[in-house]
Amino acid sequence: MKKVFKLRDLDCANCAAKMEAAIQKIHGVESATVNFMTQKLTIEAADSDFEQVLSEAERAIRRVEPGCALIK
Repeated sequence: MKKVFKLRDLDCANCAAKMEAAIQKIHGVESATVNFMTQKLTIEAADSDFEQVLSEAERAIRRVEPGCALIK
């Protein structure tokens, strides 16, 4: 399954790159990209793992930039 999410309050391109790297390391993630210009996160993972992957991705986002939020 591939889904695109809006990110709110993503302030710098370096943070976007760190988020992308952290999310790509999550078990079950097939691919992940963070586009700073469009403020969007694209995650691709197996349907059965997607909720767990999304939960871990949200934690990774808050670790990198505490003020940033994932809009579902």
